[in-house]
Amino acid sequence: MSTRPVVLRPACIKTLVAVEAHPERSHQHEFNGVAGLKNLFGDDRAEFQAIFSVRGEDRTYRAGVTWYDSRENHPTRSEYRLYFQGNPVMDRAQEGDNILIGFVQNQLHCILIPGGDATRYAGWTSV
Repeated sequence: MSTRPVVLRPACIKTLVAVEAHPERSHQHEFNGVAGLKNLFGDDRAEFQAIFSVRGEDRTYRAGVTWYDSRENHPTRSEYRLYFQGNPVMDRAQEGDNILIGFVQNQLHCILIPGGDATRYAGWTSV
């Protein structure tokens, strides 16, 4: 799957920071959500079985993800996050790698793009 072109619509991309790439630094498996992810998932809590892959490799892994507002009980604040279950793809993730998240029809895909000379995205960027 990841060696052929994949058209994700809608989709967004972000360069991973240390706490996203190394769960031992934050004790969580989460991507912080801002406008790019909210455009994908909306405001409501949602759960998916996502397909995780590394760009250029054929192997894929399924893992559960949950989109939620970690401040849902606070009357004036919201802080959206995308929790992901541990999986071999994210075990390989490094700070500076890019993660592309989007849908092919109704199937959520999370594609890790290892760093190298990759373009850097400071926040979630819709693509």
